Amino acid sequence: EQGTLIAHMARANQQWSAFAEEAEALVIFQGPHTYISPSWYEAHPSVPTWNYMAIHAYGTPRLVEDEDRVRAALRSLVDEHEQGFDVPWTMDLPEEYLRKMLRGIVAFELPITKLEGKLKLSQNRSAPDRERVIAALAESADPLAQDVRAMMDANR
Repeated sequence: EQGTLIAHMARANQQWSAFAEEAEALVIFQGPHTYISPSWYEAHPSVPTWNYMAIHAYGTPRLVEDEDRVRAALRSLVDEHEQGFDVPWTMDLPEEYLRKMLRGIVAFELPITKLEGKLKLSQNRSAPDRERVIAALAESADPLAQDVRAMMDANR
């Protein structure tokens, strides 16, 4: 009902070996995040904090060992991320090379049983403080700070 995460990791990453235990796993999707200085607040005393966006997906991962399914998942992933390029890269690789690369990964599915999202965007501060944070972030050259500013701006 909440979808299935289809993913892979390096075989050298030992985390996949825990999948055999059929225990619940947590996958964290970290969105933009940035430091927030108390000097930007109108009200004092105050302390520094961090504004962020994150999603936690829970489920029990299952290994995908069927090579055709792994290839299809990888092709879908590549196609999704390459579609915006003028000349998209395709997986038209020499078969021997592709098989070698496939041996270096472990594919898995994680049917999502629970999703939790968190937006911490200075909601606990006054409206004037939030405006000051937005203004301060607008001056930053950091792209993550700009993304947080945009989200704060959209959530006014």
